[in-house]
Amino acid sequence: DGMNFKEVMALAKRRGIFQPAYEPYGGVAGLLDYGPIGVRIRRKILALWRRQFVIETGALELEGATIGPEALFRASGHLSEFDDLLVECNECKKLHRADHLIEGGDALEKEALIAEVVRVTCSGCGGALGTPRPFNLMFATSIGAGRGSTGYLRPETAQGIFQAFPWLLRQNRGKLPLVTAQIGRAFRNEIAPRQGPLRLREFTQMEVEHFFLPDAESSLPNGVGDVVVSLLPANGKGGEISISEAHAKGVITSPLVATWLARSCKFILDCGVPPEKLRFRQHNQNEMAHYSSDCWDGEVETSVGWIEVVGIAHRGDYDLKAHAVASGREMRVPAGGESRQVERWIPNKGAIGKQFKSAAGEVLGQLDSSAVPGIVVGVGGKKIELDEECFTLETTTMQEMVFPQVVEPSFGLDRLLYVVLETAWRTEDDRGWLALPEVVGPYDALVAPLMVKDGMGERAKEIHRKLRQKGMDVYLDSAGSIGRRYARADEIGVPRAITIDHQTLEDGTVTVRERDLTEQKRTSIKDLQ
Repeated sequence: DGMNFKEVMALAKRRGIFQPAYEPYGGVAGLLDYGPIGVRIRRKILALWRRQFVIETGALELEGATIGPEALFRASGHLSEFDDLLVECNECKKLHRADHLIEGGDALEKEALIAEVVRVTCSGCGGALGTPRPFNLMFATSIGAGRGSTGYLRPETAQGIFQAFPWLLRQNRGKLPLVTAQIGRAFRNEIAPRQGPLRLREFTQMEVEHFFLPDAESSLPNGVGDVVVSLLPANGKGGEISISEAHAKGVITSPLVATWLARSCKFILDCGVPPEKLRFRQHNQNEMAHYSSDCWDGEVETSVGWIEVVGIAHRGDYDLKAHAVASGREMRVPAGGESRQVERWIPNKGAIGKQFKSAAGEVLGQLDSSAVPGIVVGVGGKKIELDEECFTLETTTMQEMVFPQVVEPSFGLDRLLYVVLETAWRTEDDRGWLALPEVVGPYDALVAPLMVKDGMGERAKEIHRKLRQKGMDVYLDSAGSIGRRYARADEIGVPRAITIDHQTLEDGTVTVRERDLTEQKRTSIKDLQ
């Protein structure tokens, strides 16, 4: 069972799932067009994700802009940290990614990688390689006319959520925990993307950012603990284990990481990936992103190795801190602990007005929240000290402020669609079919007349129209033998076929053929819904 990479690519092109973008112009590496069937399956996967990750968790959804200002990406670390090592061949000028030239290169630190590259030659022409240099993976653009200001296409949807945190927090009545979600395109200027949908320059992410107070991670919600997952921890041997046991034994220390990992597992299986092909692998220290304290990748076994489809990262307070410093905006929240009484001096506008008359506004403009009696202000070129008369002592309640922590499950839709296509393929004798769960199948059903003649074709059209009016997503296929039409439907994972035959014209019943077992049963048209 299953298909290999080449077969999936052939099926995808033949059946309108996806193909390289700009095909008439020879295609552009790392960009895809999704065709009629691909769009439908993607939309179904997104709807399932939205149900499980947005609606069931009460998440607030954001749809952010895809172009961001340079300051945002300087703050997030993407300008300095977000690069791959680029190696140019001195002879044929071909560009390589350093970690692709070395066996196991993706697990090496930059220094180690540079040391290793010296030992290899160009895989294209065998020539000598130049010195590896960092290449930033963001697409740069300019915002505005003329030289404009520098902007970048976002390399992930996450930063859009972090910069909008104060706004989203207000929508949540200022309360934590706050779960926010975003679906959208992200862009990475990959050096040499290969492998079709597995390494794209433009791709769709489905991300959640779960904000919570430090030391206030909620315990495992009901039902989550029983989920059984296959884990591969960084420092030990893996195996099947329930989430509650994995958390109790300290294999997954954070209850929120454990919770989102369980949800991710259920979602990937619901999309049609067989359980034996899915594992969650913990990152080693050296492959962890610059902001993570713990990270697990959900990986699916395919003909081209284990493919990551989700990363569940504990990002700590890295992002909000960075954006607070860079933007000057308050990104902290009151800590849940005791509030305390504090005395502070407030400028007394009445007294200052009496003393300084028309210059009072000038004086007040020089006072900020740190001003206390004894402060010296400049008035009309003179320096004047303000005494206690100009202030009032007020007692206010102060809350200690802290940065929230965040846990992030981040999915790539394009990779997920690919692994579903490859792992859901089944064959038996000379029959092949895509065993997609109904929830992600492209159509609810095929409507097919046994033959077009004797009025069956007309009746099929009428039934097709009625079912669509009732909200069923069905399609009509009358071309070629009925066996060929079933085979075409099986190939794109349509769960059932409704066939109109001679008996339909007599008693209004049709045959419904179920895809996986090819069982057929007669039912009346009224009961089809």
